[in-house]
Amino acid sequence: MSTSRWFLAALAAAALILASVPAAPAQPKAPAVPAATAADDKGQVVLPWDLFKKITGYDEARGPGEAGMFTLTWEEVEGLLGMKIQNMGQARVRIPWQEFKALLQWSLEQKQKGGPPPADFAVTGAEYTGDLTKDGAVFTATVKVSVLKEKDWKVIPILPASVAIQDVTLPQGAFLRQAGNFYEVLTTATGPMEVKAKFAVAVTEQAGTLTLKFDRVPSSTCILDLRLAQTGVDIKVTGAQSVIKKEEGGATRVAAALPAAQAVQLAWERAIPEAEKVPPKLYAETQTLLAVGDGILVGRQRLKYNILHSGVRVLKLKVPDGASILEVKGDRVRDWRVAQAELAVALSSEVLGDYTLNVTYEKPTGAAGGGEVPLPVLRTMDVVREKGHIGVVALANVELSAPRLDGATAIDVRELPPEMLALTGQPILLAFRYVAETFTVPLAIKKHEDVSVLVTIVDSAVITTMQTMEGRRITKVVYNVRNNRQQFLRLAMPEGVDIWSASVSGRSVRPARDEQKRVLLPLVRSEGASSGLAAFPVELVYVEKTDDPARKPAPAGTLRIDLPRSSEPVTHLMVNLYLPKEGKYARPWSSEPWIEGPLTVVKAFRQLTGAPEQPPVDAQAAAGAIQEAAQAQADATAAAAGATPIRVNLPLDGQLVRLEKILVLDEPLFMEVHYSGWEKK
Repeated sequence: MSTSRWFLAALAAAALILASVPAAPAQPKAPAVPAATAADDKGQVVLPWDLFKKITGYDEARGPGEAGMFTLTWEEVEGLLGMKIQNMGQARVRIPWQEFKALLQWSLEQKQKGGPPPADFAVTGAEYTGDLTKDGAVFTATVKVSVLKEKDWKVIPILPASVAIQDVTLPQGAFLRQAGNFYEVLTTATGPMEVKAKFAVAVTEQAGTLTLKFDRVPSSTCILDLRLAQTGVDIKVTGAQSVIKKEEGGATRVAAALPAAQAVQLAWERAIPEAEKVPPKLYAETQTLLAVGDGILVGRQRLKYNILHSGVRVLKLKVPDGASILEVKGDRVRDWRVAQAELAVALSSEVLGDYTLNVTYEKPTGAAGGGEVPLPVLRTMDVVREKGHIGVVALANVELSAPRLDGATAIDVRELPPEMLALTGQPILLAFRYVAETFTVPLAIKKHEDVSVLVTIVDSAVITTMQTMEGRRITKVVYNVRNNRQQFLRLAMPEGVDIWSASVSGRSVRPARDEQKRVLLPLVRSEGASSGLAAFPVELVYVEKTDDPARKPAPAGTLRIDLPRSSEPVTHLMVNLYLPKEGKYARPWSSEPWIEGPLTVVKAFRQLTGAPEQPPVDAQAAAGAIQEAAQAQADATAAAAGATPIRVNLPLDGQLVRLEKILVLDEPLFMEVHYSGWEKK
């Protein structure tokens, strides 16, 4: 029979023991009752006879001497005994029913015990009752222990060896010894026990503070009950999770709970009497920066409080007439409200000491933005003294002045606190200081008319044009533009032109015309550079032709060539004019080209400088470099998109004449060329 089956048999046999089954059972006459069914109200259990035989292997057909015998293997015996028996091999044991029943009952009792305990003992609780004096402390420790180990001697530490034991109460048969760093209790008993020990601990004093400390044995619970024969003292228990203190009968009692392994460490000293609570006392220093714009005045005010004696949770400010609070910022600001010209700032907790509040507000100055306006400054309420600085800046074309002061003093801007100067990038025009409870600074605002400034300029323009004897002319214009916010570059074009291509910063654009028939080229905004706005190229290619034979150029005469006129100023205009090589263009009395107009004939273009210390700049080379860079970027973009960029290259041929003009404004640009020798051969 297997071991698992013997466990089932053991459970069934235990039930049979409760039912007092006889040693020599007879064939039952009553019908079988299901297993583990209650037979009466006494807790008895009846097991059917057939089930009993099936579980135990009992065979009543055997002989008279064999009917009450059981045969067990050594493995089954070891399972019942709960131990290993060596060198037994395949031996078997035959045992009568009564002996088998006793063995089975003993096995069940052993299994119910759950095996050996995990520890010899457990300190379940400790209570230390002590009387404290400056000369020393006397404690009575009550330690509760549960001894788990049944046999042999048990060694239970109770107190550290650093204390002096005066008296001890031990259970019967227990002994006290000192070994290592602890006093230990020796016992052979099992079960709960209680040890009481009275001991003394030294007290040290330093700077009026008395302290004591001793280690203890870890316990599940630890309670301190302390008594000090005086009142008006502060007692601190290090690591205590709860401390209850009360004074009665001229003494101070303290009850504290300590964690499991926390040492007992106390410190006490004479209590400092609580100061009488007095109302808070506030001092304030303000820094106000006022910015004057078109019809409005915006203020940013920083208020630095020094709060003494007791904390406050609400700060109040007086709001100037007509001012609107926009924002309130500060540490622990929970909410703010304005009611009846009073700003109340509620804080999430009380503040004491230094505290800073930042407020932003605005006040209209009138539609015209002129006249006198009292400087709006938030004033603190419920303060002992307030002092502050005021700075005024202009955000519009206004002239500011303070013709008269009442309670304030005009100061130099450099006398303002550095943190105020860091609040703005605009120059501070006026500065004031005040310490009086009331002051008035009427600010005179004088509005001036705005003057338009240049937002777009053409640094250089390179015009390359080729003239044929048939009267056709092809021209390429490249403007290097710096644009801030202009939308179009407007060009007044010569009559009868066909525009072939137009591009801005290397990208093709579609020109438009306005009501004045000017060509509009959409501009982009210049990117920022270290020296300002960066220039970008605007390119235009157009053709001039005539189909009327009567208007074709004569073999000799004067040819007028009109150039595009830009709506934006051009700093340096350069023209490369290619004339038919068969013609003659010199003046009769010199070899200089005979070309009249606002442009000057030159042999080489001038190199301009922006300042004396800057090197000369080749405008034509710079324009070419900008154009090539923009074209390369456009080619890369077109290639990435799978498109083929289109370029219009001029078929340049003929005699080259260079002309230029410095600083071209919105004025007509033309050239009158005197020529001869245009006969066709």
